Amino acid sequence: MIMLRIVTDSTSDLTSSMVAEYGIDIVPLNVIFEGTTYADGIEISKAEFYEKMAASKTLPTTSQPSPALMRDRFQKILDAGDDVYYVGLASTLSGTVQSARIGRDMVTNPERVTIFDTLNVSFGQGVLALEAAKLAREGKNAQEITARLQDLRKRSQLVFSVAQLDNLRKSGRINNLAFLFGSLLAIKPILMLDREGVVQQYDKVRGKKNALATVLRYVQEHQPDPELIFGIGHVAAPEQALELQTLLHEQGVTNTAIIEICGVVGAHVGAGTTGLLYVAQS
Repeated sequence: MIMLRIVTDSTSDLTSSMVAEYGIDIVPLNVIFEGTTYADGIEISKAEFYEKMAASKTLPTTSQPSPALMRDRFQKILDAGDDVYYVGLASTLSGTVQSARIGRDMVTNPERVTIFDTLNVSFGQGVLALEAAKLAREGKNAQEITARLQDLRKRSQLVFSVAQLDNLRKSGRINNLAFLFGSLLAIKPILMLDREGVVQQYDKVRGKKNALATVLRYVQEHQPDPELIFGIGHVAAPEQALELQTLLHEQGVTNTAIIEICGVVGAHVGAGTTGLLYVAQS
């Protein structure tokens, strides 16, 4: 019997237990430190990445998987007799989905490979990959899975608080003037990902307490679907993530998982960032 194998990439931030439980295949993106390239999550762990980033004077860069790597992963699954369903990082943020499409065109049976653009990142992408894996295990076909993921994609939410602006400035996400005034005034931008996969400013506040209150207000405005895991993401900030989890539990949001955000994303948003990644009821 032909099975449908779920593939995603390292930016999905699925835990090792989630990957093992559903047999999900992970394709790594790359992080580059001072000319040395590492496969994210394979050749460098999250802890090692953030230790290096803290010690480095230059911002690490990132790159997408090559089409050849995508081809090889897909072909291996096809050769084993299974079909492929790839759940990808937002095409608005990376060329990874495009690499997957090119790689699909290079395999022997491209019609057996389905590619879904989540228009999301980190566990916002990961929760869709998990749902795809659950549906595949139930025997759903690619068309049925796509219909379900399209519904979830419309309801997906990602809101995050950036602790310090240096990485955003170095990566070109904000200009030097905004960086200067933001740093002097201790302003913390609260950012969100819209339904088209584009980063937008939700609010800007001063101080950690106001940042926490603002992201919790966002959750009240976009009530989570209790049937799906609510991700609490962080970049080298586990204590802040635990604090957010406690506050969410007090609000009745209990189906949560603390997610350490991968280096590919962390390189752009910086240490201390915390985010909420979930699917809303509507």
